[in-house]
Amino acid sequence: MDLEADGSERQNKIDVFDYLDYRAFLRVALAREKAEGRISGQREVAALWGLRSAGHISWILQGRRSLMPRLVPAVARMLGLSEPESAYLSLLVEHDDAKIPEERRLLMARIARLQAARTRRLAPGKISYWSSWRNAVVREMVAVAPFAREDAARLGTLLEPPASPEEAREALDLLEDLELVERDSQGTYRRTESIVTAGENWSQEAVRNFQESILDLSRRALREIPREERDISTVTFSASPERFRKIRTRIREMRQEVLTLIRTDPEPTAVYHLAVQLFPASHPLGDERA
Repeated sequence: MDLEADGSERQNKIDVFDYLDYRAFLRVALAREKAEGRISGQREVAALWGLRSAGHISWILQGRRSLMPRLVPAVARMLGLSEPESAYLSLLVEHDDAKIPEERRLLMARIARLQAARTRRLAPGKISYWSSWRNAVVREMVAVAPFAREDAARLGTLLEPPASPEEAREALDLLEDLELVERDSQGTYRRTESIVTAGENWSQEAVRNFQESILDLSRRALREIPREERDISTVTFSASPERFRKIRTRIREMRQEVLTLIRTDPEPTAVYHLAVQLFPASHPLGDERA
């Protein structure tokens, strides 16, 4: 059965980049293939993947067996995956099979880099996005639950700290103007991108002001939010320049891994801020100043 003989694109194809668990992706993708008549069942899938037993497909989907790396090209052909999508699926399979913690960390870093390549960079002309932390939170809230413009008062009460109905409406209007949210036929807002970043070409002052507002919120959280609902910690340490550079690299990797976890979360229920700071508490030895 030649699933893509005419070279046409599948409609509403399941996006593998929305998943961190390859089995969850396969369950949804195979269900779609069957619903749209491209496969008849697991027996045909087994034949397309070069397996003798249809039961092996069930074992893979249930987690009783692993998808062998050599099968990934056959899976990619059957599902019409592009080369980057196939590479991403292969990394998910490798990560699931890896047992050594350092190997899993390195594989997750590669997964995160592929995810980062799909991150949207805001154009410098959209500088107003950074004018308030509420814009970022409201953008995430419309991904958590359905909101229309007339729901601004309810939306505002859900923010921490709360926003007035006018502030919530202003954020919604700005996000729609910036094409970071859009309304469907029922007037419900939808986020247009899962992850956005400032990139390198932004006004440092605009981004710095935004970051300062997040730090102000973290001080408030330290005072007013219960410990079990937050995670705020500090470490003071001495380090060589070489070790400092390694720590910075690990922080970048961690940040990308967190973004991967965020992008592949199927059912978010709340919005969080994450701020990571690393800065000097002394001058280097030999740099004593009078």
